[in-house]
Amino acid sequence: MKKITLILGTFMLFAISSATFTGCSSEASHEEHAHALYQCPMDCENGKVHEEPGKCSVCKMDLKEVKK
Repeated sequence: MKKITLILGTFMLFAISSATFTGCSSEASHEEHAHALYQCPMDCENGKVHEEPGKCSVCKMDLKEVKK
């Protein structure tokens, strides 16, 4: 009986810790994308940044993510 309790307890501890670490990493990844800024690689708009990817309104090039 003690062996079963020990095995079950170990399994539960592993399951809880795995869920905790997995949840943290996916949350951080989502948060990273929420704060991404995009800018024209040719800087046609003099430093203007956009919150969503798209195309430059001046040269029509794809906006690139700005490194923080």
